[in-house]
Amino acid sequence: MQADLAKNIIDIYKKHGRAWAELRGNHLYEQAWLDQFLALIPAHSHLLDLGCGSAKPIAAYLIEHGHQITGVDASDTMIEMAQQNFPEQQWIQQDFRNFKSDQKFQGILAWDSFFHLTHDDQRKMFASFAHHAEQGTVLMFTSGPAHGEAIGELFGEPLYHASLAADEYRALLAQYGFEVIKMVAEDPECTGHSVWLAKFI
Repeated sequence: MQADLAKNIIDIYKKHGRAWAELRGNHLYEQAWLDQFLALIPAHSHLLDLGCGSAKPIAAYLIEHGHQITGVDASDTMIEMAQQNFPEQQWIQQDFRNFKSDQKFQGILAWDSFFHLTHDDQRKMFASFAHHAEQGTVLMFTSGPAHGEAIGELFGEPLYHASLAADEYRALLAQYGFEVIKMVAEDPECTGHSVWLAKFI
């Protein structure tokens, strides 16, 4: 049952993309974390945004700070909005689990997207993070606070989330060459998000 719900994530964001973007709005509750991310990367960096959505407000904030974005999202609705919002950036409609480029990025972001993957798919993503990184690349993603699965709701439809244990995330990051800079579980300053910030060394 849980696996079936995980498969429905892309369809939900295709179906409800525009309504979700309106619901999400432009308030940057993530700004403190984005500022920490930005402080660690060079000026005019090229950033990979996995699960970029409509590009607002997160990619928009990164663009405002002079960075170039490659955004990947499986929802055609989301990519269409991103292209309309920022036509000069690169937007790719693809399941980011399958994304592979020869380009290296100075920053990789998977905010409110990575945690929709199953446990096994999350484990596989660390090889992708490393493949797209160069020395010094900064990675930031959101997870859950502990190992498990949780079902939320979006416009009346069940919304799948999963998380590994913090110790497993640390082990995977280390295995693939990332050093944890900061991790906060259920950050009260960021609407209860559990956030990982790491650097490729």
